[in-house]
Amino acid sequence: MPQILFLPDGRTVEASISESILSASLRAGISHTNECRGNARCSTCRVLILNGLEFCCPRNEKEQALAAQLHFAERVRLACQTTILGNVVVRRLILDANDAGLTDQRKDTTTHGSVGEERQMAILFVDIRNSTGFADSVPPFDVIHVLRRFYHHMDKAVIDHGGHVACYTGDGLLALFGVERSKFACLQAVLAGLDMLRCVKEDLQPYVKRLFKRTFRIGIGLHFGQAVVGTLGGGLQERITAIGDAVNIASRVERTNKKAKTEFLVTEAALREVWDYVHVGRSIDVNLPGKTGTYTLHEIVGVQNGAPQTAGRAARS
Repeated sequence: MPQILFLPDGRTVEASISESILSASLRAGISHTNECRGNARCSTCRVLILNGLEFCCPRNEKEQALAAQLHFAERVRLACQTTILGNVVVRRLILDANDAGLTDQRKDTTTHGSVGEERQMAILFVDIRNSTGFADSVPPFDVIHVLRRFYHHMDKAVIDHGGHVACYTGDGLLALFGVERSKFACLQAVLAGLDMLRCVKEDLQPYVKRLFKRTFRIGIGLHFGQAVVGTLGGGLQERITAIGDAVNIASRVERTNKKAKTEFLVTEAALREVWDYVHVGRSIDVNLPGKTGTYTLHEIVGVQNGAPQTAGRAARS
């Protein structure tokens, strides 16, 4: 009979071809969460198929409906609905009651892969240059006021071009473009970044210089790659975020601006997506901290005449 290796339990269980993964798990005494008692009315029994996906039966109608609602990746399956024809390795994703409370996500408000979904997207980091020096030389209440003004402009630029602010870092933010699978994800990010720079030059720089006699500059880094996108937080605090190597690369690209004396750098992967629409300044070869090999980064200095200017959330593929 086919065998199922359950992780993190480290247990191997035999299963007949008519027995669901959940049934085999419970029969073996594994504490496999199943809030709806195996009726495909919740997502708490789900597993990640690490090996042997080809031996799993196709999704039935019940599982397909829930998978579509929660944006399951191909390898995420409902254990209560999945039978197997060969050996598989699975990881249980819900391990205790706390997990179940957080991740029983069969609800109408789920729109962006709450359970986590791999996706190609444009990842943009923006950071205030020398923010520590600014904070040390300006009264705290004034720092807060300037930051509020800064984030007002940055948020508007992101939203106007179809992006989502994933998190604030104290002196910067992470924004995601392509959560809605836009074919213009990178162009949306570029337009947002250029709007950010314009707002800094037209509003924040003269404002800070007039009040505090200090400069105000930002750096922007953009990468296009695959990341896992999902939601974190609860209730009104729920926010879309992304995790993966692509996010780390975008962060390191942003930091390179300081050394390169640039304002807006993108990776080659991002540039390929917008090549027909942008003006490129310098190109530099760098070693990114924590990464192997050399990365070629490109400075974005503007967009070409005729580039789509309405690449917002209406421009989905």
